[in-house]
Amino acid sequence: GFPPAKGGPMFYAENYVGLPKVLERLQFHAAETKKKLAENKTLLPVDYFEPSKLLMECVQAEKAGMRKQVPLGVPLVDAVLNYKKKQGGGSKL
Repeated sequence: GFPPAKGGPMFYAENYVGLPKVLERLQFHAAETKKKLAENKTLLPVDYFEPSKLLMECVQAEKAGMRKQVPLGVPLVDAVLNYKKKQGGGSKL
């Protein structure tokens, strides 16, 4: 797995790769998988390339400028989760 001392996969995605890039690649692979499943009915359906709702909300928050409002050292995913909790679980950022 991911070494905890390195912050985990979301830390790596947010700080080194970029959440929009991770989302774009997941969407690409999900589309490719769906295409292969449509062409070959003997394959088992998989959905592990489907991006999570939280990832999409984090990308939306980043594009809306929420990153600038988050204190240094606080992951964007934590800020989004806290925002949703304060809003009563709503997903609109």
